[in-house]
Amino acid sequence: MKHIIIGLLFITVLSGCSAAPTRADHDEFKSLSQGIIPPKSTLNFATCLYDGFLKSHSMLTNIETKQQIRPDGYRIETYSGGYILIMSADILKNGHVELWESSAAALINTTGEREAFSSCLDAFKI
Repeated sequence: MKHIIIGLLFITVLSGCSAAPTRADHDEFKSLSQGIIPPKSTLNFATCLYDGFLKSHSMLTNIETKQQIRPDGYRIETYSGGYILIMSADILKNGHVELWESSAAALINTTGEREAFSSCLDAFKI
């Protein structure tokens, strides 16, 4: 009996170690939309997008939005459960903006992020 419990515990621990995709896993993401905005509008676009991503999911879901400042611009992302990346947007200093969806988002409704990106792009595009 003791060996069965140890075996089940081992399997449980291993199943929890599966890695969620990161942006370094290029095969795990597909580009959904992209555009060009004025380079001077990148911070305002990032703010618009961050606010839109925040509103994309009910407070009852376990989805959180994070923003990074990167050497080439900004990255806005939504995570499920705090660590599973589902949506990612790059806002580059040169004005290029692009929305990416992770393969991990297959069962999650990402309409809100898509609409937020489209709305912000309409407001700022050249």
